[in-house]
Amino acid sequence: MPLSSSFISAPVAAGLAAGPIVVLGGGAAGFFGAIACAEANPGTQVLLLEKSPKLLGKVRVSGGGRCNVTHACESATQLIQHYPRGGRQLKEAFQKFGVADTIK
Repeated sequence: MPLSSSFISAPVAAGLAAGPIVVLGGGAAGFFGAIACAEANPGTQVLLLEKSPKLLGKVRVSGGGRCNVTHACESATQLIQHYPRGGRQLKEAFQKFGVADTIK
């Protein structure tokens, strides 16, 4: 049986997991997927496996999650408050391109 046909997310989302849940990959998707599985299946063991020595390694390399510039704010002044490291550098771009522009 191919792996893709053996993976079914519906029972996990519905809280019907019959046994332990194993999530492969400790990147952002795997990490938050494991949290979602645990929340949807209280009392079910969720195991997150990662081949690297640390979870969320690429998130740390990319600035700890500060690469997402799509915060819902009304003004550039409000928006730069979400960037304690680099807000000044981003201010001009935020003033030129508003929040709606970054989401388009």
